[in-house]
Amino acid sequence: MKKIIFLLLFFLLFSPASSEKIYYLKLRANYHPEFLRIVLEGAESIISKRIVNQKGNDIIVRFPNTSFKIYKEKMTITYRIDKDAILFSPVHFREFKVFYLKNPSRLIIDVYLEPKKKDIETLLDGIRKRWRKSTTPLIEPEPPGKTTRTGGIKTVVIDPGHGGYETGIVAEKYIEKNVVLDIARRLKALINRGSTQGFLTRKSDHFISLGERVKSANSKNPDVFLSLHIGNHSNIILYTPVITESVPREVKGFLLNKGQKDFMIKTAALRNALREAIIEDFGNDMVSARPLPYSILSKIESAALIIELPSFKDAYYVAELKTELANTIYKGLYLYEEGTAE
Repeated sequence: MKKIIFLLLFFLLFSPASSEKIYYLKLRANYHPEFLRIVLEGAESIISKRIVNQKGNDIIVRFPNTSFKIYKEKMTITYRIDKDAILFSPVHFREFKVFYLKNPSRLIIDVYLEPKKKDIETLLDGIRKRWRKSTTPLIEPEPPGKTTRTGGIKTVVIDPGHGGYETGIVAEKYIEKNVVLDIARRLKALINRGSTQGFLTRKSDHFISLGERVKSANSKNPDVFLSLHIGNHSNIILYTPVITESVPREVKGFLLNKGQKDFMIKTAALRNALREAIIEDFGNDMVSARPLPYSILSKIESAALIIELPSFKDAYYVAELKTELANTIYKGLYLYEEGTAE
């Protein structure tokens, strides 16, 4: 009898409590264009206890004195559990940011990866394969003595769409107004390295009306006008103006413009040149052309196009891709210039 009592006391004192609560955490991780997002979702009572720190190449999430189990939803990262902690190993990251959100309670860790040159090339290769990209190199600087051409383009006005409170399309961390402004700046830099002058309708993040854009563009007496946007499609669309008289009186002013009417032939030539450049660099199925009535183009007094680039779902707008797109557009201007040379 004494032995039985002793055994009962032993199990009561030294055995783990069978009533210890086990928490369940839902885990998912996804790679975004420039960071890795790790999400741990669970009861507020456990998420609020989290302690996040770094040890070497590991990010450690600790829930002190808490038992938990992990349910994986979507995983693109290796991890391991060590007692009351989860150790993530993203490898080659420069920093991470931690957020706590409610309803439902979740811990979010954004890990900003340290891109290597090889990683960037791999990323671009993936983009090219997705778009069936050819291996045509970027435009190289012209050799000395060829900075001017017969019948050359003297002035190009680049119109980065939206700006200020007018953001355009927003997806994840990308905002259309910022992406097109960045590409426009890169294109302007390419144009200005020779004798041609490039101008922007807006140089920073501020709102500018369509009327102000038209006035700004026409005041430069441009040879070419290009308006840059992001679309909701996987390819690049070149929009051309429509000139017609069969429209209501209230919109006729947008369509019947002497300047654009006189430039329709050159606009068609510009469209064909840009299309050729895009096909050379990205493939035949990556460009299409469409007419666009009632747009800013009808008031522009030069060859004019709206270039609508692929959606944020279909392209990662990292710096290298934005440079590549600027080079392709610049190549189109070169082809247009060569085709209209006297």
